[in-house]
Amino acid sequence: MVYVSFLLGLLMICKGGDWFVDAASGLAEISGIPRYVIGATIVSFATTMPEMIVSVAAALQGHPVMAIGNAIGSVSANTGIILAISLVFMPVAIRAEEYLTKTIIYIGTLILLLLSFKDRSFGNADCLFLLIAGILFLTVNVRSAVRTRESAGDKRKKEKLFYHILWFIIGAGCVIAGSRFLISSACSIARIFHISEDIISVTILAMGTSLPEFVTTVTAIKKGESSLSIGNIVGANMIDAAFILPVCTLLGRKALFVSEQMARIDMPVCLVLSVAALLPMLIRKKIRRADGIVVLIIYSIYLILISGLFTYFF
Repeated sequence: MVYVSFLLGLLMICKGGDWFVDAASGLAEISGIPRYVIGATIVSFATTMPEMIVSVAAALQGHPVMAIGNAIGSVSANTGIILAISLVFMPVAIRAEEYLTKTIIYIGTLILLLLSFKDRSFGNADCLFLLIAGILFLTVNVRSAVRTRESAGDKRKKEKLFYHILWFIIGAGCVIAGSRFLISSACSIARIFHISEDIISVTILAMGTSLPEFVTTVTAIKKGESSLSIGNIVGANMIDAAFILPVCTLLGRKALFVSEQMARIDMPVCLVLSVAALLPMLIRKKIRRADGIVVLIIYSIYLILISGLFTYFF
């Protein structure tokens, strides 16, 4: 049944992702809102639900290290694998003005997290700063959507609005439900092969909760929707960074303990990955395959180091 659950989850997220991207692209066309904004808001909130659910459950059950590890690990996985794949397979020219402000807010949020982890505790004051950053990010996206929508009224096709909303919800539901099947079965398979819980939490759990973003990105690549793909990853990372930990802290009503590995290794690597992926793109106003390859290499080295394979072989 574990293997059946794994295959069922894989099927659900693959088909759901196809419906999801089609509907999101349709909504962008109808509303006149840029695909980047759709990806960074509506799509991102839907695809980050697994991370939110898993981290909140872990925090409430007294596992703060797992709650933080899942949130930050998902940001690293989104950047080191999914965004890197987007950069490799969709090397195109970009409009830097669409990305600049949002990327600055996002990188600033990661720096805030890095600083907040220095005292090995994530408390109410840290929540306040991150929530302000998250609200600022959403405000910038909404204002951008309103400005663009006003000049794109001729593209609206309101008769198809209900159709796209329906398939957006169905697709998002399939992706989220499928990811839960896949995560639980993957963890069970890992235990069968005697893989430690620590490795599961920083690899399988973080990557598993990032599956909706992965499926959405792969589907967007197939359909040539580069702005939707990059917007989804930056938006999803911003939600993971700015909202998940504050929600965990506020619901748990106590500060979250930050492990030494998270403060000294995981969070700095997360920041380096994001800067390496986004900064060259903004400077050159063009995506290059080499940028994606560099990010993939950095993330691969990080995984080797934390999994102990480097020590095992050398």
